[in-house]
Amino acid sequence: MLHHVYRQPILQNQLGASGRGRVRRCQLNHRPWMEKMATGERWQPQQLLQAHDGELDRQRSGGDAKPIEDEDSSGSFGRVRSNIATIVAFSLPVLLVPLADPIMSLVDTIFLGQFAGTVQLAALSPCTLIFNFAFYSFTALTIATVSIVAEHLRSQREDLAGKALSTSLVIGAIGGACITLVLTTYGSLLLSLTGCDPVLLPVAEKYLRIRAFAAPAAILTSVLQGSFLAQRDSRTPFKVVVSSILLSALGDVILLYRFRFGVVGAAWTTLASQCFSASVLMYHACKSQVKPSIALPSLSEVFALLRYVSTLGVFYVAKTSSYLFLQAAATRLPAATLAAHQINWSLWGLCSFTNAPLEQASLAFLPVATPGREKNELTIALLITGALLGVALSFVAVGIPTLLPFVLTSDSQLWPTMKSVWIQGLSAMLCCGLDVTSTGILLGNRDTVYVAKAMMISLCTLVGFLLAASFLNRGCTIGIVWWGLATFFVSRIVQSFPRVLSEHFT
Repeated sequence: MLHHVYRQPILQNQLGASGRGRVRRCQLNHRPWMEKMATGERWQPQQLLQAHDGELDRQRSGGDAKPIEDEDSSGSFGRVRSNIATIVAFSLPVLLVPLADPIMSLVDTIFLGQFAGTVQLAALSPCTLIFNFAFYSFTALTIATVSIVAEHLRSQREDLAGKALSTSLVIGAIGGACITLVLTTYGSLLLSLTGCDPVLLPVAEKYLRIRAFAAPAAILTSVLQGSFLAQRDSRTPFKVVVSSILLSALGDVILLYRFRFGVVGAAWTTLASQCFSASVLMYHACKSQVKPSIALPSLSEVFALLRYVSTLGVFYVAKTSSYLFLQAAATRLPAATLAAHQINWSLWGLCSFTNAPLEQASLAFLPVATPGREKNELTIALLITGALLGVALSFVAVGIPTLLPFVLTSDSQLWPTMKSVWIQGLSAMLCCGLDVTSTGILLGNRDTVYVAKAMMISLCTLVGFLLAASFLNRGCTIGIVWWGLATFFVSRIVQSFPRVLSEHFT
């Protein structure tokens, strides 16, 4: 059946102001009166209006013709739904990439909670605090690698992409070596600065000194994963991450369950897993489209990359510092309370990293989207996906410690403490899902300066809350720590989400 779009500006001029409003743009099925027009027979304007109005009356009474606006509305909804499906399909293989380290930490936590004492479990908390700050400060390097390599590949300059990857690897290797040197030399001092219970220091220092040697491998793994994502190859990092997690779990079974090595065994399994990941990814990188250059990068190339990541560095350092202050406050808790916090924190951190693929999806899709309707529909799809994911993850991050605490630890004395912070954990996770997506949209639109400023404001808000709450309460409690986490993400969402709607949604 034929379709026509009726629009006649000349006729509108003939009808005048009163008749002009009656001529509307509609989608009409082909009718005999339009066939009469096609034969060349002249109709007077009033006759044409009567025929047109009759057609509209037929539509209102249940005809098969539909206004274009309704079709556009349903089409827009369909495109948003299709975008959500595309985002999910992209994110699923990438999901385990940022979750590798949190999953291995969670596996260590579960095995220590089941087969080691409370002191050894609590000793992980100050070490996790130090490693998270050291490793996540290099996240900007990974994001920059994804962006630069993808840009060179779009220009079909694989040689420049390989040089950019090599520059990132050199910076990552030097940075990892410096972290290893600092942690092995000043590990005991850094642990004491966290304010943890002195009873935990000897145990924590053993774990810290062994795992410190994994720093170069951990950073190189992150950079290499970024290069594969820039090539839109998510399967290779996915397979490597799954293999490393299985290796870590196997090591925990042997060293913690079978030989009862405690935190020392956990440290060795993590070290082996991260070195395995870096080696396998490097092997595949040498056979991929973007091959690392053998020659060392020049100083100009290194400084050019560092300038590129400087703004992003402020954002990620501020974000990592926020977690640093939260964990520093937690390390001042009694050993039993700290052990309960460590269990909740490991699971909550794992769930929060599950949102990271949405940030990667924003960086992958938004820069190439057409401004206007296409970008708006993609933005809506990202926001909806982030909100739904935040709700789903809340059931995991809060539900398991509250309803099934025995899955995480066999020490029943820790269960009431684990259940006491469910409101704070729920509030933080609900905000986290939407905030990570909103931040990814801002980064995808190159709004990096605002993102860095907003993160600094959230950091100051968190520090102010922790100081005020601890002063008024005359000490820190696990409730204050988790209310601080909720405050941090509330301050994030009230900045990132309105910014998306006001500046990047037209």
